Amino acid sequence: MQKIKKNQPLVKAIILIICGGLILSSLAAAIISLTDPPPSDDPRDIYRSQLTQLETVIAQTEKSLADDPENVELLKKLGDSYYTKGQLHASLNEGAESVESFAKALEPYGKVLELEPDNVDVRVDRAVAAYASNNNEVAQEEFEKAITVDPANAKAYFNYGVFLYFGLNEPEEALAQWQKVVELNPEAEQDLVETTKTGSRRLKQSWQTEPLMIRKRQLQIVLMKQRQNKKANLLG
Repeated sequence: MQKIKKNQPLVKAIILIICGGLILSSLAAAIISLTDPPPSDDPRDIYRSQLTQLETVIAQTEKSLADDPENVELLKKLGDSYYTKGQLHASLNEGAESVESFAKALEPYGKVLELEPDNVDVRVDRAVAAYASNNNEVAQEEFEKAITVDPANAKAYFNYGVFLYFGLNEPEEALAQWQKVVELNPEAEQDLVETTKTGSRRLKQSWQTEPLMIRKRQLQIVLMKQRQNKKANLLG
């Protein structure tokens, strides 16, 4: 891939897909333990309560890192906290705050990778955070490094395909990445394989007959079904 296509409106729209459609590697297991939110019929109240708690988690983690700046677990926790904060702001339709939070995840994730350059899970998460914060160059670089380090990582290929399609408007390249997921066919990730097959089939069927934005919306629906089927509560 030689060129990077920045697309601000598309990046804003994709935040919701990042919250649901992409299968994040290291965030799948929650490390951030928050107290139960207050009872409410409005999910926005729950999101705001969780944001308040995350601010406390971030402050505590940064204080601990001041005494132990190369602690990988603390660095990863800080990155995950900012990432989750970005998701919550996206759920509240707070685009600027969401982008800012995802951007803040890049530094701690980057420090983890300086200490553990073969940590593919963190590299993929950093790639997604970069994409969510309009840093497409960083996102592409991290995805390509992740696949180079672990060419059998199905989640990396899946996420890379989503990025190529929605972020760079490269559907043929996206299909090539998703095909690798199908070829790998990891036994422990059959839901991911089936989601990939469905998304690829929908994209191929609509490619010649439907306008670009309609195709994207249809694929978003497929990915959001993945969110509904495999939604993990990152906040415990």
